[in-house]
Amino acid sequence: MAGKDELKLLLRSLSPSLSEGIYCIGTFDEAQMMGLAGYLKHITCIYREDEGITAVFSSGIEEEMKLYTSAKISGPFALITLGVVSPLLSVGLLAKITGALAEKGIPVNAYSAYYHDHLLVPYDKREAALDALKKLQKP
Repeated sequence: MAGKDELKLLLRSLSPSLSEGIYCIGTFDEAQMMGLAGYLKHITCIYREDEGITAVFSSGIEEEMKLYTSAKISGPFALITLGVVSPLLSVGLLAKITGALAEKGIPVNAYSAYYHDHLLVPYDKREAALDALKKLQKP
């Protein structure tokens, strides 16, 4: 029962916030990682996969990044950060969140960092996504 109680508490404490600006996600060859160094202040997440480096970054530098890398870039997205500090071993939080967004027809790319979970949603659906998340906070 503690797991269900913990999930209810996490959902009540969700505190989603919309980051300012527009975001993109791109993939780069690992050999081009040094080319990203000049853009670190714009990058919010870097993840290494077998196929290459994935980065989430502020919009507005896509064309410049394409000059220095062979980037494949998608966007525009809005970035929503969940204010709740969820335990790394919590069960079901992202399932509830992505389920609530799916019910509203909102695609999401979720990623977790040490303290918070982050959601990329289509920019034009940002307000609907935020509303859906806020509804999860209500008991």
